[in-house]
Amino acid sequence: MSTATDTRAHVLREVSLTICGRREGKTAACTSCLRKADAVVHTIRGPELNTALLPRLADIICGSEGQPCASCWEKATTLLLELRP
Repeated sequence: MSTATDTRAHVLREVSLTICGRREGKTAACTSCLRKADAVVHTIRGPELNTALLPRLADIICGSEGQPCASCWEKATTLLLELRP
């Protein structure tokens, strides 16, 4: 039986792995990426959707304050497409 908490934990685990960089054999993300995952999921699944969403996600992932790298733009796009209802 799956609960809402189990589902959220699974989503956070998957998102944090994407942010941290998926690779074969890697089963967990670092603490920093897990914290970022919570913010990303909240942003994507939140009530508002606007044109600033993708840059905001890339900033959260990269921690760049307005200058996200190409890798983080790609991760943000992937997560947005996978998670947005």
